[in-house]
Amino acid sequence: MKPLSATAQENSTKKYSRINRTKTEICRRVVAFEEILLLKQNDKSEREIASLLEVPNSTMQSWRNSKNLQGPSPEMAEFFSTLPGQEFLQRVTMSAYQVIHFGSGGIRGLQEFLRLSKLDQFIASSFGTLQKLSVRCEKFIVSFGEREETGLAEKMQRRKITAGLDEMFRGRNPCLVAIEVVSGFILLEKFTEDRKAETWTKELKPRLDGLNVELVQVVSDLCGGIRLSAKELGAKHIPELFHSQYEISKATAAPLASQEREFENAVVDAEEKLKKAVSKEGINSEKSQEALKICNLRKWGLEKRKERNQKVKAAKKELGKIHHPINMSTGKLQTAEQMRVKFDEQLKIIEAMAQEACLSQSCLKRIAKAKRAFDGIVEYLKYFFIMYAAFVMELSLSQNDEEYFNEVIFPLCYLRMIWKRLSKKDREGYTKLRQELESKLSVLSWPEGLKGELMRKGQGCAEFFQRSSSCVEGRNGMLSLYYHRFHRLNVRSIKALTTVHNFYSRRSDGTTAAERLFGSKHKNLFESMLVNVRIPGSPKRQSHDPVRRQNGWEKRLVA
Repeated sequence: MKPLSATAQENSTKKYSRINRTKTEICRRVVAFEEILLLKQNDKSEREIASLLEVPNSTMQSWRNSKNLQGPSPEMAEFFSTLPGQEFLQRVTMSAYQVIHFGSGGIRGLQEFLRLSKLDQFIASSFGTLQKLSVRCEKFIVSFGEREETGLAEKMQRRKITAGLDEMFRGRNPCLVAIEVVSGFILLEKFTEDRKAETWTKELKPRLDGLNVELVQVVSDLCGGIRLSAKELGAKHIPELFHSQYEISKATAAPLASQEREFENAVVDAEEKLKKAVSKEGINSEKSQEALKICNLRKWGLEKRKERNQKVKAAKKELGKIHHPINMSTGKLQTAEQMRVKFDEQLKIIEAMAQEACLSQSCLKRIAKAKRAFDGIVEYLKYFFIMYAAFVMELSLSQNDEEYFNEVIFPLCYLRMIWKRLSKKDREGYTKLRQELESKLSVLSWPEGLKGELMRKGQGCAEFFQRSSSCVEGRNGMLSLYYHRFHRLNVRSIKALTTVHNFYSRRSDGTTAAERLFGSKHKNLFESMLVNVRIPGSPKRQSHDPVRRQNGWEKRLVA
């Protein structure tokens, strides 16, 4: 084949760099295009006018068509298609970015936004005025949450829930936080005098009765007050996996790493001495051989300490892999006894490494505390499998269908539930198991309605198994940031924050925590605020305003 041209540059396609124009520049060119088009003496075509403005005709037509896009209202769409509208939109967007990304937030942040966007010329923006607006907003948000909770609770059938409980410590008093772990709905968020069991029960019981729910499980750390409160409320306490593993980490991580670093330094020192001895007296001298022996001994000691540290880390990680109702290798249901044996194997490794490393008595006490926590986990597992057996019995399935539910439906529902929480590496390891379960479900000869119903039942049963209160830990972190940001959290403010979390924040599926808990839709919080909350009026000119003072002097001179 002969080339089209001997010059490589002529054969290649000419590439144009992408031109990015601002919205205001686009609007100016569109306005100029339409003004030229409407001139009576204009005898140019649209393509010629676009070329005159140095814009391709297709680009100009797409710009003009974009003006016809519908906004919240025709009037607003018309305004933002004009040059002043585009300049206003540019200023408001950049003002919001500046304040949100670099600002302080709160009332001062709102003041800065109004100033940068020049909206302070139309809305009073003094600190006192905006503080009153904040109070009005918080009062409305709190009343909105109370109204919606009452209405949704009346429509919902009484249901059993699992709650994660923990405390957030800021200031003088603890903040008690309780969250329904499946939906993420905040049941309680309140500063109290103490965190005793009586206080937990007194604050939590009215909330449960008002929401028409029954608390059957409580997941938390080994706090005595929470455990006693769970017992008073008739709920089963679940020791959390993270805190159990964390006790092992606090007992072993720092001491073992310290021993490893110590021997690393000792090896470096021994190697330096060996080099000096060899350079002075030769490799076969008695002093060099002694230095070599010490160097090899310290290297061996370093390898032992590295191996010890790795064994503890692997055992601690394996504890988390064991703590599932199904065997994550085979997908089959486990028993509490099988899991107890596996836990004991890993805990014995950790204890043996701690004894070998001669850890302090306080470290050994932490490991003993972790063992007690895992004993509590095993007790919960016994309770869960009893509840699981009763649940399956209520389904009234045949023997073959019951086996299929145990071997396919429940394991698949559990895998789907925890899939997003797994690390990328773990998902790669469990992909084969999930694909096998999915294929078994697809070839099942059950009617689609029955299959869907059993999958919903399996999902509910999988959600009943809980091992973490991470939702509460995350909320505590958010409350801590709010506390630092506002310097304090009064009763009304914290209620408003709770309502915003329950009725405004949405997951990727578009649902709020309230919709997930109550199973029905509610009014839009933000749209309700737009209709019902009054914003400040126009700013008034003060007597010391220099413009007003100058106008006053001019009037006097004229008089």
